[in-house]
Amino acid sequence: SAPGPMTGGNGGAEMQNTSRINGSIYANGTITGVNSPTITGDAYAAGTSEINGSLTIEGNAQAHGILGGDIAVNKNASSSTLIDEATVGGHATADTFDHSTINGNAYYKTSISKNTTVAGQKIQIAAAPADLPALPMPIGDETLDQWEADAAAGGTYSGSCPYVIDDGAVELNAQKIPCDFNITGDAVVTLGGTVWVAGNFTIENTAKLQLASSYGNTSGAVIADDPADRDAKGIIDVKNSAQILGSGASGSHLMVISRNNSAESGGSNDAIRVQNSSSASIYYAPHGAIRIKNNTSLKEVTAYKLTLENSATVTYESGLQNVQFSAGPTGGYDVKYWKRTE
Repeated sequence: SAPGPMTGGNGGAEMQNTSRINGSIYANGTITGVNSPTITGDAYAAGTSEINGSLTIEGNAQAHGILGGDIAVNKNASSSTLIDEATVGGHATADTFDHSTINGNAYYKTSISKNTTVAGQKIQIAAAPADLPALPMPIGDETLDQWEADAAAGGTYSGSCPYVIDDGAVELNAQKIPCDFNITGDAVVTLGGTVWVAGNFTIENTAKLQLASSYGNTSGAVIADDPADRDAKGIIDVKNSAQILGSGASGSHLMVISRNNSAESGGSNDAIRVQNSSSASIYYAPHGAIRIKNNTSLKEVTAYKLTLENSATVTYESGLQNVQFSAGPTGGYDVKYWKRTE
């Protein structure tokens, strides 16, 4: 089957408190739960990554190891090495079992400890399951470079910096903004093409950022990226009740992209921070960290590293598997599909 819609890069994903993923997650890094958050679908951690901590997974789970806390998997679980301190509602397969409760059969290669309860049969197997493959990000750097070039081809903003829009209705065509960009107050900004912010981007209060109706059912993008300082710049803040919207037609979404790479290079800066009742269609930070907190509810998040705090919720919209991105009403992009398949 195809991997889940929400994907963490090699930095993995951390879920805290009552945070929730309504859907599935496929991460190239470790998936960690703190204070029993919930994943309503499946959870997959690729390579030598683990699923650990305190976490409820209502679907299936597969990782190099499933261990280290209070893991509840309602369906089936599979580990290349160890299942430890877990409760599995269905069948489970691993090299070794310890301190766990398996309500179905336990398929093991090496051993099942006396501390493990198995309601079904204990069946020895010749080999433990293989690790899952790491998956590439859905939109590569070459494509993002092209999107930035398309934006710059529309012209460069030459007004005062930082560029601030704090009220009224403003229309922006494809362009490069060579500094920080802030949308605040009750401003409504409509995009007629891709916008590249070569600095930090903030949208807050009751402001709206939306695609022009001429986009129809296609989707567009705003990119924050300063190639000269990808550790400290290219940071996106979305807060309060700010809204990020498509064209209004079904299937249209506005993707918010940060190319900040602090997380990938071992730094502590978040690429995208989303809090309170903010909303957006798609958030994407292929080399950076996305931090989502409070009562935020989003539809698609993909990042090198994901952190969900407090009551943050990500709800997958099935239609996102067929999102088509457009350079604007008169041009098209090569990327047609957001969701990756095996």
